Amino acid sequence: MVFRPFLRHFRVAALGLLMPAVLASGGQLSPLAPKPDWTALDAYQKTITRQEFTRLINDVYTPDGAFWDFAKIDDTKMTVYSDMAKTEPLFTLQFAASEATEAPLPYAYKTKAISTDPDKPLKGIKIALDPGHIGGDWAQLEARYFKMGNDPSVEEAKLNMITCELLAERLKADGADIIWAKRGYEPVTHLRPDDLHREAIASLALHPDTTKRISDEVAIQGMINNEAALLFYRVAEIRARADVVNKQHPDLTICVHYNADDWGDDPTHPVLTEHSRLIIFVNGCYEKKAELTYDDYKYDLLRKLLDRTAVHEERGCALVGQEMLDTLKYPAETYPSIPGIHLKDSPSIHHVTDVPSVYARDLMANRLYHGPVIYCEGPYMNARDGYYRIIAGDYLGTRTIQGEDVPSIYRQYADSVEQGVLKYFGVK
Repeated sequence: MVFRPFLRHFRVAALGLLMPAVLASGGQLSPLAPKPDWTALDAYQKTITRQEFTRLINDVYTPDGAFWDFAKIDDTKMTVYSDMAKTEPLFTLQFAASEATEAPLPYAYKTKAISTDPDKPLKGIKIALDPGHIGGDWAQLEARYFKMGNDPSVEEAKLNMITCELLAERLKADGADIIWAKRGYEPVTHLRPDDLHREAIASLALHPDTTKRISDEVAIQGMINNEAALLFYRVAEIRARADVVNKQHPDLTICVHYNADDWGDDPTHPVLTEHSRLIIFVNGCYEKKAELTYDDYKYDLLRKLLDRTAVHEERGCALVGQEMLDTLKYPAETYPSIPGIHLKDSPSIHHVTDVPSVYARDLMANRLYHGPVIYCEGPYMNARDGYYRIIAGDYLGTRTIQGEDVPSIYRQYADSVEQGVLKYFGVK
């Protein structure tokens, strides 16, 4: 990557000395976030009661109560503020007096099949598919790539794309219109890491504790380059995909990923763990310090809440999650590797529904994509019970892998998601 001359002039920023006062004030935006158009939320005035708004905030979006550090509420309205001192108001929402008097939502996402054609039960339904990560030339930069000896390489973006292609075939056969957030192995965003050095410096400056002890010029440049890369593939890319998806108003968005345990620092000598686990995410659990200090996060939270997607996401994730558990036969994720954290008490992840693999968590994709989102994390790429099936590739029928006759793991993944989606739209 090219290290541009202007970076020397911003070295103080990278050391965390540029913006320490900003953290204490309002008006912050997360890296690459546009300034929210709060007037867009006026379309949701009087579409929700105080009781339902409070329930969603407390049960789904901030189970630890963090939202109320930035908001005031009474029987008729809620005002959200940029700062915890509540001196910089951003938006006031007027409540409906009762469910019977709620104004209609500005956009209705279909949650039930409308087709009368038994061969095309999803006709008239739009489903967006988001195969996670970029892949191709960017796979190693994303740290979603490893290779064991002479085995085929494992690149998550390819696994996601294979699964999404199979899922698209099934859903199109069911009559659905498919929207692709990304197809192939090129970025959707026009930005590249080398375009994002200024933003990387500003991002690092928001976390002065991580930079103030660094005085070595090469180390600082490395930090800036790394941050620019993260902004490219974790932020700019997902924001670009959200723009593609949101313009087309899908009734449901499905994000497809494969999970992984820690495989070590050397992708050429990865560590294989023993067992895969499965998890599905609904949007929720916004964190007080890491997220809600940013005004764009507050806006996105309110947009998701007011769109009333939570109940649909929970139902969809539960249906797809149970199908994946039943079909793939891997247990639900338990996150035993997080020291001292019990999931039901964590501010960043919270179990929801009766299906053990479904959790609320705020991820950029399930926050930025409008409408209900089912965010799937499939088998571990580096678990012994998944790895050998993954490197076998896609195939018809069954093959003997590690002494067991098994179908293609990609087809099982796609089949289970399709069955859950059909149930979500009331077909089965």
